[in-house]
Amino acid sequence: MKTAGGKSTIVWILLLLCLSLFPAGRAEAQGDGPRVMALAPVGLNAVSVTYMPMSSNYNFAQDILIKGADINSDIWAFAYNRFFNVGGRMAEIWLVPVFGTVSGSVELLPGVPPLIPGGVKVPQVDGWADPYVAFRIGLVGAPALRLPEFAKHKPGFSMYALVGANIPVGDYKSTRPVNLGTNRWAIRAGVPMVQAWARPGKTTLLEVNPGFYFYTANDDPYGPAEKRTQKPLFVVESHLTQNLTPKFWVGADLRYQAGGETTTDSRADDNANNHAGGGFEVGYQILRPLSFVAGWGKIFAESDGSRGDMWRFRVIMAF
Repeated sequence: MKTAGGKSTIVWILLLLCLSLFPAGRAEAQGDGPRVMALAPVGLNAVSVTYMPMSSNYNFAQDILIKGADINSDIWAFAYNRFFNVGGRMAEIWLVPVFGTVSGSVELLPGVPPLIPGGVKVPQVDGWADPYVAFRIGLVGAPALRLPEFAKHKPGFSMYALVGANIPVGDYKSTRPVNLGTNRWAIRAGVPMVQAWARPGKTTLLEVNPGFYFYTANDDPYGPAEKRTQKPLFVVESHLTQNLTPKFWVGADLRYQAGGETTTDSRADDNANNHAGGGFEVGYQILRPLSFVAGWGKIFAESDGSRGDMWRFRVIMAF
């Protein structure tokens, strides 16, 4: 491939647009972020490092509402992504170990008798959380294309099948009110959809990503209980992004999630999700294989008592 000239520039612009953001571990309330589900050339690899400071009344995995809690989390996600060919369709794997810190205070935990007035301070915990793995494959409008073919491809509508899991090997102790790990599997199934309008240096992407999360039981929860189960959690995430220059883009995000109520020893915990959030993201191509993304998000409408806000900073290297 040429290293200079208009054709080479267009190829790298298209490539970096597709690589501008990768999954950040899988903490449900954080979402994947924009430009994660776009078509990319097969044979491509990418690594990314993401830092997310977050304040909320959710557990570290951001999928269990803890009313009356004030939890601060610092999340570091280290992702590897590989794009390849499966039967003529673009496919992708995600491998994402997650490191973090969690601290704060808790007044009432699901399935646990009321704590002392003023709450219990959550001691700071540092360590590894449950890693995330996923597989995505094209269903419609997502052919397997090498980079030269990809540069000539006119993007349009594409749809994918996505399955993923958080593996319960993170740091977990039932004596702690809040943990980095969850002591149970979280299984994800979704059908991401992308509509792209591409012009040289002016690409627009609309992504809609609905999905469900299913959970196995935690057989060693905090407190006197013996088992905690969780209903499926529905999430739909959408992003609209626009390039202002070939190297710089901006975007707006919307997200809604519902369900996910926990039950402790057959007693409902009254902590089902029903809230919406949104935010913004900006991305910049520093070098041809290197880009940077920053964003902010917040829960802005709820009927469940949820609250949360976060920042996201990510560096991505493609090769």
